[in-house]
Amino acid sequence: MSEHWMWTEKYRPMKLNEIIGQKPITDRLKKFLTERDLPHLLFSGPAGTGKTTAILAFSHELFGEQFSGNFLELNASVAPETPILIRENGKTERINFEILSKRYFKKDEKYAKPSTLEILSIDDSYKVKFMPVSLISRHKVTKIARIKYGGGEVKTSLNHSVIILDKKGNLTPREVSDLEEGDLLITFCKDIEGQENILLDFEEYEPQIFNELQSGLVRNPKIKNILKNSELDEELAWLFGTYLAEGCLSFCRNTSGGLVFEFGYPGEMDQVERVQTILEEKFNLKSKTKLGGSGFDRTRMSSIQIRVHNTQLARFFRNNFYNGSEEFTAKFKRVPKFIYDSQFKWDFLKGYANDAMGHWGEYLRYSSKSEENLIDITWLGRISGVDTSCFKEETRIIWKKPSFSYIKTDLMPAEPIINLCKENDENIDFNWRYLLRHQLYSKQSKRVSKKLVKELLERIRDKIGREKVEGLMKLVDSPLSVVLIKKIEINEYNGYLYDVAVPGSEMFWGGTAPILLHNSDERGIDVIRNRVKSFARTRPLGDAPFKIISLDEADSLTRDAQHALRRTMERYVSSCRFCLIVNYSSRIIDPIQSRCAIFRFPRLDQQQLKKRIHYIAKQEGVELSEDGIDAILYVSSGDMRRAINVLQAAAVTKKLVDADAVYSTTGKARPEEVREMINSSLNGDFLEAQNKLRNLLVWQGLSGSDIVRQIHSEVLKLGVDEKIKVQLVGLVGEAEFRLTEGADPEIQLSYVLANFALIGNPK
Repeated sequence: MSEHWMWTEKYRPMKLNEIIGQKPITDRLKKFLTERDLPHLLFSGPAGTGKTTAILAFSHELFGEQFSGNFLELNASVAPETPILIRENGKTERINFEILSKRYFKKDEKYAKPSTLEILSIDDSYKVKFMPVSLISRHKVTKIARIKYGGGEVKTSLNHSVIILDKKGNLTPREVSDLEEGDLLITFCKDIEGQENILLDFEEYEPQIFNELQSGLVRNPKIKNILKNSELDEELAWLFGTYLAEGCLSFCRNTSGGLVFEFGYPGEMDQVERVQTILEEKFNLKSKTKLGGSGFDRTRMSSIQIRVHNTQLARFFRNNFYNGSEEFTAKFKRVPKFIYDSQFKWDFLKGYANDAMGHWGEYLRYSSKSEENLIDITWLGRISGVDTSCFKEETRIIWKKPSFSYIKTDLMPAEPIINLCKENDENIDFNWRYLLRHQLYSKQSKRVSKKLVKELLERIRDKIGREKVEGLMKLVDSPLSVVLIKKIEINEYNGYLYDVAVPGSEMFWGGTAPILLHNSDERGIDVIRNRVKSFARTRPLGDAPFKIISLDEADSLTRDAQHALRRTMERYVSSCRFCLIVNYSSRIIDPIQSRCAIFRFPRLDQQQLKKRIHYIAKQEGVELSEDGIDAILYVSSGDMRRAINVLQAAAVTKKLVDADAVYSTTGKARPEEVREMINSSLNGDFLEAQNKLRNLLVWQGLSGSDIVRQIHSEVLKLGVDEKIKVQLVGLVGEAEFRLTEGADPEIQLSYVLANFALIGNPK
């Protein structure tokens, strides 16, 4: 197995005998295996208790080499050329799924488990951020949808889902097959802070200083200047952007090289002088200039070239501006990867503006022969906080100015605010319909500016109740906006499509200009009618008695899809068995439950978890302290998968996995910190409890949702009267609900602590 795979896969049991802690269940499955017979299955239980592992182990033992042809897991995906922004080993890169697949897939593999891969995603508070990828998947399809929207396009399978805003303004997935022209997709524009100290590695391209002759080592007389590594700054970022716009490389037999910059003459002499100054001050390189004549009048000088000869610098540019391509022409130019991580993105874009039409700070149109470069600039602009659009031969940037009526990254759907005003019309004492007249009476005006929505929300907030506007205000204050779908094309296709799983978000940004895509969406009725039915109706391969279809998270299937699944289960029972994997069996309709043998997976015992974690730590050479294993058991709560992931993540950051490593890796508060905060509030010291809360939220950067769950856990352990405990749990449950609805974590948790203080000190 690849050394890059996650430990959860490296140590996943491949046989029923290897599964830990579920002996009653594995004994029943072994009986089915011996008889080569199986009913439909319903595996129910918490995450990380072995449900998926059990059906995989059973299927591997039953099918052997015919496993891949007789076992189906469902996935919806996007096209290989879909642009995404990833972070791997701490370095950001704008790539596509085709390139990503070459790094992780071998031969006909359908799944890959990256260990250090993150993708640009979004969290519960609408913060655009990089989040870990737990799985990369792929499968083949025969049809594909090409969605063109304001500023970009994306290609997906018909059963993939994009994220939209519902009538209440909440993020919700919608299957591509249900989209129509004029629908709204979600995009973003947010200045993501970059790193200060990015070291540029010039020494990697250092030439051979000495030549070995018969007489001994002789210094190469042609090498006069050796470049040393240096940090990226404003001037170098501007120079790199200028090279992307105006520069090219020149190599002689791949052994001697240099750079060439070309500018307009005499209008761009300021840029010429700046380039020459940077080359001399940063690299101690002298450059030469050469005037060029006009194509219409060779006697009139209209251009000027800057030429600098340095093979080391030329190789640095070749490797960073062409992504290692053997060709280094304008068609293959790219934004260097290190620019995405830097705090000098603006300086780079200013340098690149030398080759754009328009005015910096207002409106620019970049043109390039490199399609990938145009996509790079589009994404770079978005993470620099500016509105960008990507077209076939150009990228456009628009700044927010009073002279423009709107920019697309400042628009949100009008429907949620209209619905809110209609529902509370009797309490609003001004003519809100006049303010939203275009959106109310024009079918074309589906969007409204955030500025207008914010003004409206602030005017109605005290009239209808602050809690009713919190969700929309959160959206207004977020970096999210919406773009219109202009055209949807359905085309024939024969090849792989790809997807990633992002735990904790289930969303990621993709497209030539970023839109929000959902993780694999296999929950609709069309999937049951098409993919499941087409797989189930074919005969098993080899001597297998039947095929197996595994539906993970089956409790997320719509009711219509479940009824379609019930009919499919009945019709193809002779050739196919279904295994439905759920967290809550109550969400599965009774007709399906009655057709399945139900297996309930309990949480794993602490001693079983502890034994397995110690075994993996020993195999990987990880030193594990007692408080470290206790911390892993605390944060995993009986979830084997989470326990192993925590161990691997903590082992990367520190040689010794102790409690500090675990809590810093997982973003969880120490239980004693939460306990002290609760006790302070119950003892009447609300301000002290509030300070502890702010420390957790602000200084430690912990999630409000995680803290409220930890409060719940600690409240259940309190030695207080049961009636008081009931009150406390009720407050925690109410806060958890409000947080899932988008409420502010600090306000909600402060409310909980304030009420704890009142309950603990009723006088």
